[in-house]
Amino acid sequence: MSFDPGSSPAPSALLGVEACARGALEAGARLATGYPGTPATPAIEYLLAQATEHLSVEWAVNEKVALEVAAGHSWAGLRSFVALKMSGLNVASDALLSVATSGTVGGLVVYVGDDPGAYYGMVEQDSRLYARLAFLPMVEPGCEPDEARRMTCHAFDVSEAAGTPVLIRGTTTTAYTWGPVDLEPLERGCRTPRVPFDIDRYTKAGAARCRRQHRQALARMAEAARLLDPWNQEVLGHGDLGVIAPASVWGYVAEAVERLPGNERPHLLRIAVVHPLPEERILGLLSRCRRVLVVEELDPLIEERVRSLAAELPRPPRILGKRQGLTPEVGDLDPDAVSAALDHLLDREPQRRAPRRSANLPPSLAPRLLTFCPGCPHRSAYVALERAIARAGYRKDEVIVTGDIGCTILGMNPPHSLCRTEVAMGSSIAVAEGFVRAGVEAPVVAVIGDSTFFHAGIPPLLNAATKNVRLTVLVLDNHHAAMTGFQPSPTQHRPIPGAPAQPLSIEELARAARVRRVRKTLPYFTRRLSRVLATALRSPGVQVVVAEAPCVRRSTARVVIPYQVRPDRCVGSERCRPSCLEAVNCPALETNGGETEVWIDADRCLGCGLCAEACPRRAIRRRIRSRRRLP
Repeated sequence: MSFDPGSSPAPSALLGVEACARGALEAGARLATGYPGTPATPAIEYLLAQATEHLSVEWAVNEKVALEVAAGHSWAGLRSFVALKMSGLNVASDALLSVATSGTVGGLVVYVGDDPGAYYGMVEQDSRLYARLAFLPMVEPGCEPDEARRMTCHAFDVSEAAGTPVLIRGTTTTAYTWGPVDLEPLERGCRTPRVPFDIDRYTKAGAARCRRQHRQALARMAEAARLLDPWNQEVLGHGDLGVIAPASVWGYVAEAVERLPGNERPHLLRIAVVHPLPEERILGLLSRCRRVLVVEELDPLIEERVRSLAAELPRPPRILGKRQGLTPEVGDLDPDAVSAALDHLLDREPQRRAPRRSANLPPSLAPRLLTFCPGCPHRSAYVALERAIARAGYRKDEVIVTGDIGCTILGMNPPHSLCRTEVAMGSSIAVAEGFVRAGVEAPVVAVIGDSTFFHAGIPPLLNAATKNVRLTVLVLDNHHAAMTGFQPSPTQHRPIPGAPAQPLSIEELARAARVRRVRKTLPYFTRRLSRVLATALRSPGVQVVVAEAPCVRRSTARVVIPYQVRPDRCVGSERCRPSCLEAVNCPALETNGGETEVWIDADRCLGCGLCAEACPRRAIRRRIRSRRRLP
């Protein structure tokens, strides 16, 4: 498929990240894989809904596996698409650097979703650094989803022509911008897979071979940059001022410049190929300007290179940007911040717009922390863990609980206040072992979800089992990666949508690792689970307890009998200590801001009964006459 920036008469509306997935579909990708992680998740979700007989779409067990499967698929001559978030690129980086030096046969495009502002958690990292580290071309679409579609199509062509993987960096803003997309016909070409035998290219044994692959990777990157260069855009302005910005924040720059009179508009350079940078275009703009503003989010990567290139000129312009504090290195940008930086370039007072305020402010509400959904089995499991700690003869602050990525980490918040750490996928078990081996005598508990366990929890479990450390691993198995959109975990794995499940057993894997004791129970039976956990806390060696119940947001159809508060017995949250609100913190429990009465929202209550257990006055009971069936 050749690069054609034109449009067709078949428009649709997609998110930017979905448009990239559509581009992969139109480019003839035969495999799409990845691991859930916002803001990249919608790419695979879109392709799962659009899957055809020509395209295999799947969630891999982790990002490293996803990239390696895609690499093998590419080396066999077929096109592959991978989608992951910035933290997932960390997981896949070991394979990424190796695959980059071997190159590609079939097109291999990797979409990575960065999150400036850390709206979805984890480290606020800049994945452009990986492009530099791995000698890979990286492109960045702007806020027009159709550009993302066309850019992805072209990236596959470039990947094959230059023989290199191509990275596409989306940010939360560009990924979730909704807009019209012109849908092109899908490529239906049939390719016969062929796996080449070329140890000089596909193996890394020997220094000479590795050096040769390094030189080849640099040459491929340069060729890819040449082919991708048309995506960069220059706009000549007036005078001797200039602005350089990547496509991800170009909308803010364009909006600020449009407010200026025509004779005050600076020269502009919109960079879509963020690695390697279009140095000739940058030098061309620098040679025309006295001062140049560089606008970018997170790390000053473009700014640093622009300063370096400016130093090569006989009369270098002054470079403005993060070094002068005009834009922050932490968090995402907004139109006001970019307008203020542009005002500084123009030597005038910043004219920030006043923040918009709602005329009708909401009444004061009871404070709420990020917590589990109503009826979530994880809440019951944490209640059982609290009871188990007391049953085993310890205070809550004596027992160390390490947390992990996903819904399970919400145990760090009140009323549980248990999880102390969150590092990376699967790290709860390894960090817990580190505490034990440091000489901590009180029990140490690692809490991990099922999807996270399969992603990266098995190796640290094996490590702990071989050392026979005193450690309890509590696996909260709800059959889904719930925090990222309810993607199925391997406990409910289906090879393709609609196929019979081929589940993996956490208990069988733990027993195969020679774990000393493995137990499984239903978390809603908190008394039983607390007894099992108390025994584990008092026992030597590695103990694995699996608390299994499906995510309430994805449960199959069942009848729910919600609970209700008896007004004749309830004394209110201010006089009841601990109140049901404090003890359970369930979103279905409500109270008015200035009043003490507690009530239960029957539409949100899923009938788990924890509030009834927590009430010391037995003021909560089932609403027998109010039944409903979950959809």
